[in-house]
Amino acid sequence: MGYGDLLRVLAEEAEREGREVRAAAEREAARVLEEARGATAAARDALVTRAAADAAEAARARGEALGRERERVSLVARREALEALHRAAAGALGGAGDAALDARLLAELLPEVGDAPFEVEVDPGAAEACRAALARLDPAAAARATVREAPAPRGGVRVRVGRRELDDTLPARLERLWPEAEAELAAMLFAEAGAWPGSTD
Repeated sequence: MGYGDLLRVLAEEAEREGREVRAAAEREAARVLEEARGATAAARDALVTRAAADAAEAARARGEALGRERERVSLVARREALEALHRAAAGALGGAGDAALDARLLAELLPEVGDAPFEVEVDPGAAEACRAALARLDPAAAARATVREAPAPRGGVRVRVGRRELDDTLPARLERLWPEAEAELAAMLFAEAGAWPGSTD
């Protein structure tokens, strides 16, 4: 092989190697581009999935917040209704007292008075009937009793023995009974709205 042939062979070999290098570079570029496209698609899908999840979570949170607000408004309305009923009952009791009621309440309280002097407070205009009831129930106790009239009618009686006070006025009895009565009233009035928080159901 002559020198010229050697140069030609070397040139052809260099050209072949160049083609192979270019082909390998093109293949690598295509592979990198395909991987980049795949990564971009995966990232896009992940972002879409995350956005959908965030939107669903936000909707759930809004729904829960709305539910809590509705429950709060419902509880406030129910509480206001019961408080209005409580006020109405307390107001009505002020005019519900009479001599017969006072006599029944005195009969309940006299065993707790003992032998000490005591004071009985009754509604305006009810003092004489109270003294008569005491005389019928327990003449000895009547002799130790001081009967006074309250400034305003409340119904019922209040007895003071020394520093001890036995409040059997109708408003006081209502206050003692109200926690239990409130739960029962709420169960009747708001049966469809669920159990009242103060109930034992």
